[in-house]
Amino acid sequence: MRSLFFHIDASKIKCQSIKTTVLAIFVSMFAGCTDLTETPYTFIDPGSYYKTEEQLNTALTGVYAGFRSFASNWALIYQLEIMTEHYSPGHTKQNSKALNAWQNVNQPTTYNFQIWDSGYDVINRVNVILGRGEGVDMTEQARAQIYAQVRFMRAYTMFTMLRIYGGLAIPESYTSGLDGLEIPRKTADETYDYIIQDLEYCITNLPTRSQWGSSAYYKASKGAAQALLGDVYLTRGCMNNNNTSDFQQAKKYLGEVIDSHEYELLPDYKDLWYWYVEDAAKNTKESLFECQFGTNANNELHLYFGVMDTQKSLGSTQWHRASVSHQAYFSYLPEDKRLSCMLTEYLTDAGEKRYWVPENQGFYGGVTGGWLTSGPGNVKFYDRTEAAYTSGCAKANFILIRYSDVLLNYAEVENYLNGPTSDAYEKLNEVHQRSLPTPVTSSLSKEAFDEAVYQERSWELLGEGQLYFDELRTNRLGKNVYEHVRKYFDLGYYLYDKLQFVPQQSFLWKIPQTSLDSNPALEQNPDNISDPNYPI
Repeated sequence: MRSLFFHIDASKIKCQSIKTTVLAIFVSMFAGCTDLTETPYTFIDPGSYYKTEEQLNTALTGVYAGFRSFASNWALIYQLEIMTEHYSPGHTKQNSKALNAWQNVNQPTTYNFQIWDSGYDVINRVNVILGRGEGVDMTEQARAQIYAQVRFMRAYTMFTMLRIYGGLAIPESYTSGLDGLEIPRKTADETYDYIIQDLEYCITNLPTRSQWGSSAYYKASKGAAQALLGDVYLTRGCMNNNNTSDFQQAKKYLGEVIDSHEYELLPDYKDLWYWYVEDAAKNTKESLFECQFGTNANNELHLYFGVMDTQKSLGSTQWHRASVSHQAYFSYLPEDKRLSCMLTEYLTDAGEKRYWVPENQGFYGGVTGGWLTSGPGNVKFYDRTEAAYTSGCAKANFILIRYSDVLLNYAEVENYLNGPTSDAYEKLNEVHQRSLPTPVTSSLSKEAFDEAVYQERSWELLGEGQLYFDELRTNRLGKNVYEHVRKYFDLGYYLYDKLQFVPQQSFLWKIPQTSLDSNPALEQNPDNISDPNYPI
């Protein structure tokens, strides 16, 4: 690993317009700035920093912060949700209508630059620690634990980006100037292998949840790495013609999480969410890894997935970019306890009732008390405390990996390998029967059981940034988007536009044009072709 490093202090740059990528593998700055020659960057001298364990841990904190900005960024979660049938356009048009209708999918100058830039920010922060850490006087165990934590976050980041963009340009060091930045993309298989190597290192060197102890439950753990590696193998297997070898590896690592007994489902689904139990919802025994929010870190998902109001009963200010879709809401059985996460009414500060009116087809108001929101809210994002209202800062954590996800992934891959065995049913029903009184129907076919697992994931993980990837890897995305958008457009629902494109399993987002301009070695993804099985 090469050891030159420079750091850009973005706060020193005065900018007027949108962010772009100037260096190929992350040096983020801004386009349209008028005084770059007058405001120089500040540099950290590698000879005077990263000398002590304390300084390396400070840098580790910076990786956690950068990773939180990537993994819980509203733009990422918003796009992943609204490009499925589970979310629909909200109060203002913004990009909601275009995203929901899959417009401009082959444009390299659209909204996804935030994901690309933010992802490479994380990768670069990780590479700094890996590059500078060897020169720090500390025990090898402490060094390996720091390395493993950052490599976990790099793996999670790259796995997310791989599923969005395909094979990535992989920097072998951190940025050290403007030279040597023309890094070509690896293939998808090479990128998978790189992610797998990171996670294998994490499994070897990370403590378990119980070994970290309660004061450090927020840290990446061995169980989180095993769960993520299981997901990686499951995804690669699905994308590689249902590869049995990948599925066997997925089952192995998911099974190790289950057999560790480090995690369990909470008896009450409500106890997962800050809306109901406040700080007690953070880092529970069901959570394998989550983004931490608090007094100095505001969860903007509360803002962007809100119900377009500011009331003490709702906590801090809420906007409304996207709603739980009518289709998703009405897919739940009336007795499903997970419906408790759907916000359909509240009281104003004046004591007036506001409520969702399904008959309005996404249009606002229309009756006395009808609210300015196209659909239900999702309390998984919300902090309704008085402190949130006063400060404007929502402190609800965002869970990235939950034990229920592990159980459902295991049930899915077991079915792929051996059909709907009692083992697969056991894992599926463990999740299902927490929220519903009766078990999943027995004696299902392999195909029907797979549908049951997917339906359970839809109910369980709505709004958590998972379902887009689930549908893509299982080749459900195009069919589901086609049927959903066409139906609700034909019904005249608010802000639904005619579907412009139907994604296939091979769908890849375009790399931002700014990054292509900065790195001539990057090759753009080919134009996506709408699925010919679904005429538009």
